Amino acid sequence: MEEYKIVEEEVVEEKEYVIPTPAALIPLIEENWFLPCIFGFEPWCWVRKYKDPVINFVIHAIEVSDANAHLLKGEIDGTITTLFQNKSEEGWTWLYNVKTHEVKDKHKVKGSADLSGNFKENIVVEALDEVLCKIKNTISKTKPGKEVKIKTTFKKKGYMKTIVSILEILLTGHIYVDDEVNVKVEYQWKGDMHVVEKKIKIKAWLPVKNVHFSFS
Repeated sequence: MEEYKIVEEEVVEEKEYVIPTPAALIPLIEENWFLPCIFGFEPWCWVRKYKDPVINFVIHAIEVSDANAHLLKGEIDGTITTLFQNKSEEGWTWLYNVKTHEVKDKHKVKGSADLSGNFKENIVVEALDEVLCKIKNTISKTKPGKEVKIKTTFKKKGYMKTIVSILEILLTGHIYVDDEVNVKVEYQWKGDMHVVEKKIKIKAWLPVKNVHFSFS
C-alpha cells in the first residue's frame, strides 16, 4: 500500500461565529428604508445585495517520511505531512433595483473565501494504542481550489520495546492511525472576521517513506 487511504471520517464538533468590525468602518448599505423609490431611476433605488461564500475544507495527515529510530536511546523522529485543501466558493455581490428588479455589476468578491488559521493534530498508532506525535501548526492564506502541504517534524521517546514496535510497523511501508484534528480557520466577509472551528476524527492508512534505524 503506497497511497493515503481514509477508512472512516467524522466531524464530531463544529461551530461558526463572527468577530464584528466596528460599524463605522463598514459603509455597506443593503437596503434603503428612508428614501422612497417611485420611478426606478432614482440613485437610491439601487441597493447592494450579497450571496455568502460557501466555506468547505479538508485537513488530515497524509504521509510519514524520513523516520529515524535510535533504539538504544528509545527515540524515533521523522516528518509528518498534513494536507489542507480549500474547497470553498467565493461570495457574490451585485446591485439590485428595488423598483424594476434589474441586476447589474454582479461579480465574485475576491478573497472572500481565502482561509487562514491554525490546527492541532494528534496521531495515534492504532495497533499499539500509542501516540506517535502531537502537532501544532498554522495555515497560511489559502485560496479556493488550492491545497497546501504542511510538513512538521516530530520526536517520540519511549521504552525500547515501544520504539521497536513502531519501527516494525513503519518498515512495512504504511501505518494505520487514528488522526484527530482540531482546526480553526478564518476568512473576511463584508468587513467582519468569520471563524469556523471543527474537530475531525479520521481512521486512515498513511504511506511511510524513507525509514532508517540504528542501535546508537
